[in-house]
Amino acid sequence: MNASGTGSVSVLPRFFTKMSGAGNDFLVFRGPAPTAPDLGAAPYLGAAIQAVCRRGMSVGADGVLFVEALPSAGGPPSCRLEYFNADGGRARFCGNGTRCAARFAADRLFSGCTSVIVHTGWGPVPARIDVAGRVTLDLPESVGPGSYVSSLDAGGEFLEEKAYFLLAGVPHLAVFLRPGKDLRDLDVRGLGPRLRHHPELPEGANVNFLAVTGPSDLAIRTFERGVEAETLACGSGVVASAVTAALTRDMAPPLSLLTRSGAVLHVGFELSGNEATGVTLSGDARFIFEGELTEEAL
Repeated sequence: MNASGTGSVSVLPRFFTKMSGAGNDFLVFRGPAPTAPDLGAAPYLGAAIQAVCRRGMSVGADGVLFVEALPSAGGPPSCRLEYFNADGGRARFCGNGTRCAARFAADRLFSGCTSVIVHTGWGPVPARIDVAGRVTLDLPESVGPGSYVSSLDAGGEFLEEKAYFLLAGVPHLAVFLRPGKDLRDLDVRGLGPRLRHHPELPEGANVNFLAVTGPSDLAIRTFERGVEAETLACGSGVVASAVTAALTRDMAPPLSLLTRSGAVLHVGFELSGNEATGVTLSGDARFIFEGELTEEAL
């Protein structure tokens, strides 16, 4: 048995593809996630995912995608996505993970098609893939604010007092920097955990720190729940933040958000009262490399 206690690399498929969506990086496996009948994998799957996602000790990633082709029923081809965060926990939705899954399916499962439907825990998500590898998602539900909470004075002079809570597939907080402050100077590592575990949010939330940089432009840094660290991008966080900016700052969509990786993600929608409808998320999704896991990867 290896150091992780998973017993064998066979808990996970041997071959993987490394992908990145605007800096969010993932290990992608073809087929469904292992379940109990498959080598008794269920008790060990979370530990195996934690192990392979450790940077410096294994491949390293923000999460793991299992992408499985579904039988055709007419229309665009479709696939099922099962997503796990780096902590081994299953998550309902990941925006950048879904964009990577769409490109993986279009290229590796369906021989270069330009549209695919990705079935996620949030619902079916139509995706379009262009010749440059950019992927646009049509999100399955409208997005609107749930409430606002105090920022706990966590940011001191850096952050505004209100943090806005809303669901974009998964829970998010969006909090703006005070005027004149530089997002590059923000202590996300210190502030993120305090807001991620906000006492008014029993299930916690991803935390998005925002700076307005133009009439339709924002800069964003995100502390992700399940990764428990700042990531280079967060697709659902970008969506939540864009909608929050439109509702609280009168910023007109479409909005462009500069992520920590330097990649820009674009969010389109229409406002209907206090909700955003017809929400789209567009940006970079790329293949990085392919590899084979060894026993020592776990």
